[in-house]
Amino acid sequence: MGKKFTELCVHSEKDFKKQGKTIIKLAKNHGLIAITNRLSLFIDGRPCRRWWFADKNSGVLLSVEYGLIDREAINFLTNEISI
Repeated sequence: MGKKFTELCVHSEKDFKKQGKTIIKLAKNHGLIAITNRLSLFIDGRPCRRWWFADKNSGVLLSVEYGLIDREAINFLTNEISI
C-alpha cells in the first residue's frame, strides 16, 4: 500500500469514532468485513474495542481468535504485521 495511515491518538469520543471509521474503510478496501464488539464506547479516556475481519465473499474469519485492538487492526490492514 502506497498510502501511509498514521495511528490516531485517541483522546476524545470524536477521535474514537474517526478511528473506527478508518478501520472500517481500510477493511472495505481489502474486501473484508470489519466486526467489532463496541460501536460507541469511550469511558474514562480508555476505550477498549476489539476487531475481527472476515472475507466479504466467503464469510471466513481471517483475524485472530481473540480479536485485535484498534492499533493492531490498523497495522493488520496496512500490512505492517501479519496475523
